[in-house]
Amino acid sequence: MYKIVFKSFIILFPFILFISSRGYSWGPTSQISIVNNAIHLIDKELNASLKKLDTEIKNGAGITDETLYTLIPTAKTDPVRAIETEMNLLIAVKTKKIDPYYAFRLGVLGKLTAQTTSPLQNADPTIQILYNSDVEKMIENVPLRTTQRQKVNPSVYFAQLYRQILSRDRIFEQEYKSNIGFKGTASTTLSECVSISLNAVADVWYSILVPGQVVGGVSEVSLRDYALQGGLFYAKRGKIEEIRTNIRKLSDLVTFTEDMYIQIADTLLGMDINELAIEQYKNALALNLNRKDISRKIADYYVGKGTKALETKKLEEALELFNNAISVDPLHPEAERLRLETEHSIKERETRLAQTKEALERAEKLQSTAEQEALTGRIAESIVLLRQALATYDEVSDEFPMENQQKNRGIRIVNARIQELKGQLLESSKNFSGKYPNVDLVNSINRISNEIANSIIKETIDNGFQSGLQSLLQGIPSNILEVR
Repeated sequence: MYKIVFKSFIILFPFILFISSRGYSWGPTSQISIVNNAIHLIDKELNASLKKLDTEIKNGAGITDETLYTLIPTAKTDPVRAIETEMNLLIAVKTKKIDPYYAFRLGVLGKLTAQTTSPLQNADPTIQILYNSDVEKMIENVPLRTTQRQKVNPSVYFAQLYRQILSRDRIFEQEYKSNIGFKGTASTTLSECVSISLNAVADVWYSILVPGQVVGGVSEVSLRDYALQGGLFYAKRGKIEEIRTNIRKLSDLVTFTEDMYIQIADTLLGMDINELAIEQYKNALALNLNRKDISRKIADYYVGKGTKALETKKLEEALELFNNAISVDPLHPEAERLRLETEHSIKERETRLAQTKEALERAEKLQSTAEQEALTGRIAESIVLLRQALATYDEVSDEFPMENQQKNRGIRIVNARIQELKGQLLESSKNFSGKYPNVDLVNSINRISNEIANSIIKETIDNGFQSGLQSLLQGIPSNILEVR
């Protein structure tokens, strides 16, 4: 006897009991445990590297019955036929290296196989629930018997297993009805019952994964559904490069329809993977240019993104996005208006930028002229011009980062130069007052200002120049100005 110890696993999906004409007695924990042990068996016998993808496989085994019936519709009414169909499909799409979605589908098939080989499938629902509850408590440590792997012909293989299962079901039902419950035959045969399901899952997988398997007759509808569900599977995982790579692989498997691209795109959009969603919408639109609903979805995306770009003052980016929206959907109710408003905003900004640059040029020209005045000894006139440069810098707003940096740098330089020149002026005034006691300094400075009025560029000498000189004179000590 080969003993396998079941481990506890976090159940990734809620436990839902479906009461119908056919029920299953292996609960979620039991199904995942059976599938997990089958992974170890197949890895040991085929070196299939399933352990590397055990999370995806167990996630497949952990889906709800409702999801199972969505993926494999016939599983609810004809499980054996459903197993055969799924086996053929997985053989047909098998590649050398097992990818995550393929592993997930192996888990789904493992779940269905475990269900199909569970006890009490046609028993009273109340007994099914009681038995399932008892097994879920005991499943974590059950000794198991493994058999030699065999290729499965579903109609024959499961008919034989079902006869074994049915022979015990009658005993289970009688003992549960007589209040013996799990303490009787159900407990003593649990190892054998679970072993049947474990070996069935391993045999089904073995029949798919063993090298050299060839199958025909897989319909294009089945291939498309596999590809669609694969695209949705990867979309929900949210890994952009994995999604793009596997959509391409799946589209090589079968020609995608516009609706397939749209369903995948809708899922991606819900995952906030917007750029990739738009790619899929565009793929759909390329197959049918008359899909106005898809054109509108693409345009809505561009308009929304363009509006956000406007909020952050990225006008060129916004304009491009609005143009993209119009190219896809010329009748979009907002795109053209927003495009025109954005163009107007760009023109206004360019006007402000031109004015800003012009102000910087004037300020720099004033600085240059001030330095020329300082070189000729006209310190007072130089200071006045530098103050005019400061006033010109104040015309520059903070809107444009580079120009704002230039402005701040200019202000620092001008302020430092003014302080330096004021020091020179005061020193010169002191020296001047000592050597020429009879000179009127105020009248001299005013005369100097009159003399340079014609030589300094007209645009820099305005009414502010005279007021600037008066302000400067007010900063000179009175004892110096009163020299005679």
